[in-house]
Amino acid sequence: MLNEKWLDIDGDKLYSLFSSFVDTRDTLVFIHGLGESHLCFADAIDWLPQYNLIMYGYSPASHFSHSTESQAKRILKALSYFSIDKCYLLGHSWGGDVCTLACQLDENKIIQGFINAEGGLHEENILLSKIISEHYSTLNKNEFSAWVKGSGFANQFPLAWHHSAGIKYLSSVRRCEPMVLGETASEIYAQHNTLDCRGVVGWGQIYETLSIPKSYFWGTKSLAGCERAIEFIKTLDNVEFKNANHWIQNEPMAFYSAIKNFISEIKQ
Repeated sequence: MLNEKWLDIDGDKLYSLFSSFVDTRDTLVFIHGLGESHLCFADAIDWLPQYNLIMYGYSPASHFSHSTESQAKRILKALSYFSIDKCYLLGHSWGGDVCTLACQLDENKIIQGFINAEGGLHEENILLSKIISEHYSTLNKNEFSAWVKGSGFANQFPLAWHHSAGIKYLSSVRRCEPMVLGETASEIYAQHNTLDCRGVVGWGQIYETLSIPKSYFWGTKSLAGCERAIEFIKTLDNVEFKNANHWIQNEPMAFYSAIKNFISEIKQ
């Protein structure tokens, strides 16, 4: 059975969709990317029935802060709300960055393993945020809102991608507050100021130092031509998805099988 609830996290509302909890099952928590929602993980309900599943999404903007670190702290508080003392965490795109910081801040060692699915570890794989932030900085508020909600964003991105994940993404972006989208994209792109000599940005540097079991999932089509990023990723525990775009979960059989393998290997 599926359930949904609006959690009150320090005065902010956080939407959660979750399966009925069974004590003997492992718990897997999904965090979506910039402009996305829990819809990007909807297939998990069909492919991972053996886990307790939690997905967050469709939440309104925070009253306090939209920063990535603040979102990471919200996730940890949400886990506390569910009285979760052990779980596995998976974040897609910016969700991978949020989860990276959540793992770093997890003083109670709740997170037993972490899958970063196409998070922005390297300067070469945060290009989408670059384009959004450039529009945010050059357009006024009304112009930027019209670009996000109208054909400008749609034709440049999801409708041009010709895959179903893009349509799910567009549906989620349509519900976003444009200014929050622009502000967060700007924070992501500002990671360029933190890169090291390898091109690895600050959040990527944090990710590689996490001591918990972790794996980086990436699509070869997504990172085509990003040779320096691929070189770095291959120094990490990683899973490569052939011909997959940024939404590697768009191939559910391969994606959710890899998740099960990751958790099984940790538990051996």
